[in-house]
Amino acid sequence: MGYPDEKVMQTWLDAFEGLDVHVKKMFGCCCLYCDDQPVGWFDGDVFSLREVGLSYLPASLKRPSAEDKVQEITIPLEYCNCAWLPRAVQDTAKIRKSGKR
Repeated sequence: MGYPDEKVMQTWLDAFEGLDVHVKKMFGCCCLYCDDQPVGWFDGDVFSLREVGLSYLPASLKRPSAEDKVQEITIPLEYCNCAWLPRAVQDTAKIRKSGKR
């Protein structure tokens, strides 16, 4: 694990413009919070979004199986400007807040 450099972090944060997000350093990487819910991790130049069952994510992203210990979807930096990404972060926060996942 490793902290992203400032330019990479800013690129990711620009993708979440308009959302109530903040980042906290912990466990050797950075945790992204949306609406005060932990929704994912930045590690180097990738973002790992917590798996909550969103049906609209691209099929090209590898999703964890139910048996996998880590329930996160790794999203490479080249996806940072995709229109679905801010919605996925917001929806993940809503689902986590509701306690459904």
